[in-house]
Amino acid sequence: MTSNRVPILALFVIATAVPTAMADSLIVVAAQEAEAVVAPRPAHARAVSLPPLTFRLRAAIRCAGDPVSVTLSVADTFITRDRDELDGQRAAEAELTVPAHQLTMASNRQFCVEDDIETEDELFTPGFATVHASLTCEDETGASVHYASAPLSVRLSCARNPVQSESDQESSMDR
Repeated sequence: MTSNRVPILALFVIATAVPTAMADSLIVVAAQEAEAVVAPRPAHARAVSLPPLTFRLRAAIRCAGDPVSVTLSVADTFITRDRDELDGQRAAEAELTVPAHQLTMASNRQFCVEDDIETEDELFTPGFATVHASLTCEDETGASVHYASAPLSVRLSCARNPVQSESDQESSMDR
């Protein structure tokens, strides 16, 4: 099991084992950190343009009756798992790819500036976005909806061009 998965697993063990004060229904949501490689930005630009980001999400669920649906959303992107997909399950999992235009750009003056090798090649941004989850449950008394949210973290890596070897530089000068 990777080190990224251990905190998520611990969260779900706690969520399903510890009694709560929320009647008999509960939803807890968590996500692994997303990773992306970005191109160096020009020195005059204040932010880094992001590619679409994929978040691996998991919602632990418990209903007093039967689960009807679970919806997971990040920005304007969402996925819904219905009754058939939830039957007999204690969790719903999904990978959600959020288009770049739905995300804010990453801003850090010391990250990934082209032609400036002194700037950082990696940027970790906790709380970059938020995942929202809703659980609809149904029993003999009616339907109920329960909500949860969690911050999402992103790790960005700068894709700098490798320094040309001396032979590459010589051959380009000969042309």
